[in-house]
Amino acid sequence: MRLALIALMLFAGTAFAETKHFPERKELCLGCHGQNGVSPTPQTPSLGGIPEYYALLQLVEFRDGNRKSDIMREMVKDMTDDDLRAAATFVAEQPRPPAPEDPGNPARMQRGVELAAKARCGQCHGKKFLGGEQMPPLRNQREDYLLKALLDFKAERRLGNRAAMVEVVTPLGEKDLADLAHYLAHIEE
Repeated sequence: MRLALIALMLFAGTAFAETKHFPERKELCLGCHGQNGVSPTPQTPSLGGIPEYYALLQLVEFRDGNRKSDIMREMVKDMTDDDLRAAATFVAEQPRPPAPEDPGNPARMQRGVELAAKARCGQCHGKKFLGGEQMPPLRNQREDYLLKALLDFKAERRLGNRAAMVEVVTPLGEKDLADLAHYLAHIEE
C-alpha cells in the first residue's frame, strides 16, 4: 500500500521539470539493461515490456534502499522524483524481448508448464506471463535473472510482493525453480 501511495504521488506531476540526473544516466541504463529492451548482462533483467507504473515502484524501492542492489542504489540515490518518472517512462517505451531462437529443452519446458500452473504464476502475471501494471512480465526474460529473482524470493532477500512470492516458491526446490525459469525464458509466441 505504501508503494502504491508513493507511486501515485510521483505520477501526480507529469512534466519532468526537474530531471537532473536521468538524462545523463540513460546511457548507463542501456549499458547494463541493453538496447531495445533486451539485457546482454548476466543476472540483469531485460526492461522491455515492463509497465511504467511497475518500473516507477521499483525505482522508488531502489532509491529508498528497500530493494537491495548496490549498482541500482548508486544509480538512483540522488534522482529527483521527476528523474524517476522520466526513467519509468523510458523503461515503458522499450519493446518486449522477442521470443528466443532456442525453443528450450522439451522436458524442462513441459516441467515448467506444470510448475507454472501449480504455482499459479498466471494468476498475477497474466495468462501469457506478460505482467500488468503492478507485476513484471516474466515471458522471455533472461533465464539467469528469473532464477536469481526466484531464489531471492525463496530466501526472503527480495521485497515487493514478498508474501505472495515466498508462499509460491517455498515448496519448490532449486531444480523446480530452475525449470520454471527455463520455461518462462523460452516461451515461444
